Amino acid sequence: MTSHFKISPKTGVLVALTLLVCLGGLLVVRAAVTDLRTAVPAAPVATVPEPKPIDVSALAIPCWSCPEANDWPLRFRTDLDLLAPLGTGTNNAGVWFGAFAKVSGPRSAEGLAALARRVEVPGVGSVLPPDDPLLLEAEPWCDQATLRLYPDVLPLNGWATEVTNLILPLTYARSWVARGKQAARFEDAMADFRRVIRLGRLLRQEDVVLINDLVGLACIRIGAEAIYDRARHDGRLDLALAAAVVAGEAPAQRLLSAARITASDTAPFLRGGVGGRRTLDLPAGHVEKLQKTATGSPDRRFRGEAIVQLQLVSWIGTAEQRVAARQALEALSRDEDRIVAATARACLEQPPLEDDKLEQWLGKLP
Repeated sequence: MTSHFKISPKTGVLVALTLLVCLGGLLVVRAAVTDLRTAVPAAPVATVPEPKPIDVSALAIPCWSCPEANDWPLRFRTDLDLLAPLGTGTNNAGVWFGAFAKVSGPRSAEGLAALARRVEVPGVGSVLPPDDPLLLEAEPWCDQATLRLYPDVLPLNGWATEVTNLILPLTYARSWVARGKQAARFEDAMADFRRVIRLGRLLRQEDVVLINDLVGLACIRIGAEAIYDRARHDGRLDLALAAAVVAGEAPAQRLLSAARITASDTAPFLRGGVGGRRTLDLPAGHVEKLQKTATGSPDRRFRGEAIVQLQLVSWIGTAEQRVAARQALEALSRDEDRIVAATARACLEQPPLEDDKLEQWLGKLP
C-alpha cells in the first residue's frame, strides 16, 4: 500500500539530525554510566578460609581496664581468625570503597542513591534489601585480603584529609546481619555474619584515620554479636563463647579511643585573641605530650591525630610552642612510616586557617 504522506527533503534532513543527536545523547549517557560502574576493577574471585578451631580452654577475657592496658595497641587481643579470617583476594578493597567518597568519589551519587533505598528493620536499623545490587556488589570486596585508602586512593591532606562515605559500610554490615538473621541454614547465617567481621577488619587494617577505625570496630562488634546469638540458639556453645569475648572487647576499645583522643585534644584551650584572632592557652607539657604521641603511639591513627594537633599549635600557639611544634612536624616528615611522614609534610605545607575555617574544623569553640 502506498502512503499519501510525503516528507520534504528539508524535513527529512532535520529528522535525521534529530535522530543522530538523540542517539549521541544516549551513547553519552550510556558511556557515563559505564564510566561510573567501571571506575574500579571487578573484585577477583577469592576464597575465604575456614575459621580456626576454637580451644575453649585457651580463651581469655582481656582486662582492658587494668593498668597494663594503657600501653596496649587498641586492637583485638582475641584472635579474630577464630570467627572470620580475611579472604584471599588480591585486589585492594580500598579502590572500591573509596569510589563512594562524597567529594571526589566517582560513584558518590550511586552510594547516596543506595542509602535512599534503605528500610528500617527492628533491632537492626536501616538496611538495604537482601538482593540490593550494591549490597551484592560489595560482597566479593569483603573477600579481599587488604584495604588501603591512603594515599593509594585518597590523598593525605592534613586536617582536610577526605574520608569515604562510611555510612555505606555500616549499612552493608547491618544489611548482612539482617539477612543472616532470616537465614534458615546455620551456614548461610554464618556466611553473612562473618562477612561483616571481615569488613570491619579491612576498615581497621590500614590504621590511618580514626573514624575509619571506629566504623570498622562497630562492624566487628555487630558481627560478633550476631554470631553469638545464632550460635547460642543452635547450641554451638564454643563458638558463642568466642564471639562473646570478641564482642566484649569492642566497647573497651571504643572508650579508650575516646580517652586517648581527649588527652591530646587542643580545642578546649582555644581562646579569642587580639582582634578576635584565635589563640591557644595550652597547659605546660601539652606540646611535649603531642610530640610523644605523634612519635611513639603503637597505633598509627593516634599518631596522625597528634600530628594534626601539632599543626594547629604551629599556627596559633605561643611563639615558643609554634617553634617546637614545627620542629616536631619537620622531624616527623622524615619518619620511616611513609604514611606518618606524608601526613606531617601535608601539615607543614598547609597555610594557617582563618577563624571561620577553624570553627568548621573543630566545631563550636569556647
